Amino acid sequence: MTRSSSIRRLVAGLAAVAGLALVAPATAEAAPTPAGSTSSSINAARTCSASPFVSRPSKKLWYRIPSLVRTPKGTLVAFAEARDNNDASDMGNYDIATSRSTDNGCSWSAPKVIASDGANRVASPSALVDADTGNVMVLSAVSVRENSGGQGKGLYLQTSTDDGRTFSPLLSNPLQGFKGGLAGPGHGIQLKVTHTGRLLYPIAYKTKEGLYGGYGIYSDDHGKTWHTGYHQLDTSGKHDWIEGTAAELKNGDIFLSYRERIDQAPAGTAREWAISTDGGETLSGPGFAGSRLPIVSVQGSALTPTGTYGNLLLFTAPGDRTRNLRRDMSIFVSSTGGKTWRSRYQLELHSTPGAYSDITQIGTSVGVLYETGTATWKERISFLSVPLSQVVSPTKVASKLTFYRNAKPVPTSQNAKAQVKVTVKGTQRPPGRVTLTATSAAGQKRSAFIDFTYSNKGSRWVTLPRLGAGRYKLTLTYSGTGRIKGAVVSAGTLRVVK
Repeated sequence: MTRSSSIRRLVAGLAAVAGLALVAPATAEAAPTPAGSTSSSINAARTCSASPFVSRPSKKLWYRIPSLVRTPKGTLVAFAEARDNNDASDMGNYDIATSRSTDNGCSWSAPKVIASDGANRVASPSALVDADTGNVMVLSAVSVRENSGGQGKGLYLQTSTDDGRTFSPLLSNPLQGFKGGLAGPGHGIQLKVTHTGRLLYPIAYKTKEGLYGGYGIYSDDHGKTWHTGYHQLDTSGKHDWIEGTAAELKNGDIFLSYRERIDQAPAGTAREWAISTDGGETLSGPGFAGSRLPIVSVQGSALTPTGTYGNLLLFTAPGDRTRNLRRDMSIFVSSTGGKTWRSRYQLELHSTPGAYSDITQIGTSVGVLYETGTATWKERISFLSVPLSQVVSPTKVASKLTFYRNAKPVPTSQNAKAQVKVTVKGTQRPPGRVTLTATSAAGQKRSAFIDFTYSNKGSRWVTLPRLGAGRYKLTLTYSGTGRIKGAVVSAGTLRVVK
């Protein structure tokens, strides 16, 4: 039995054991919610949470690299790499698996492999929906491995004509005559404002000389033929462009963003962006240049919503700004077409691992498919939908700030301290900063703060600097976050004696 057939049987068997089955088309309110998924009501819009792809290390099965689209019939179709190892080299006998949801992401079908080529690496799924034909397309790349038994090499486009249920064979439609590389990953786009109906994929590649470039391919005949669009090759050797994403802005311009493959790049320097004003055929101005998007070096996904929030540009990526750390999956918001980023919406109240992601619109909400887990972001690929009204203006959850401190006087030779606890409904690990301030009778203030991170359980000690003799009023302030209200409490009076 080949490894690919083993993977297919494994994912089907695991799904059957878990009791997952394809949900028949139904309204969101009538759809069942399987174990492991949740739904709630926010501003009359339903929120769904589930995990379409769950890694099984004991079975040598890991899921990575999410891709997500929504069909004209409202079906969500998700894709991911089904890997046979957890190797940091990202090389192995990989296949592409898919899962569908007909109830806006509350439940999902069992994952099934749709792209396999012997023991070759089939990677970087990038999906696209043609709204005119209803066809779902997924572009992936085959890398040859020694003695693989495979037959493919390069870019291949698969098509579904039945709402994502089945796809054409992997090797049936090779895209030849291009520079190669990897599409996305994530999703391609169909233009709506200018060059209406055009399909566009952002691609990145590396030359034999080790130089990196980004280019686009587009089709004006529903994917029958493809042409090279914009192209920029970095001949200086200073830029490592990989993992591009695109979004059509309200005025018809194309926003293009590529990752700088520099693991230690400071947040705000790890993406490069450009604008195309001719439907992706060329780049405007100097081409790719530095972006102010405040994220570290990681893949991300762009989307311009339609409707009320059509003036905004959204971008999903981890929000933690620590170099080489991927946590806190967020939706960043720009009202300037990517020139500046005004806010971010963190998907989960607390800090969790998060890496690659993809985003799509679901009516007045957006759905995000993202890598996450408890200890690492390679444990599962989860889905969460969020009303756009919440992304733009979140309803903050209340917080409660309590403390403990010794009421005895403190000598000037010692530091006063207090143990503080932050309680927030919905999480046992609330993030944010707590500041302890001591105010003297003369109005002079001394303070100290501590930050709550994912390693804390809402409780930490905060220690003041040494104070002169006297009486001080103590105040504790919890900063809150973009989704959690802050809090201020009096911590009583502190006596400092010689």
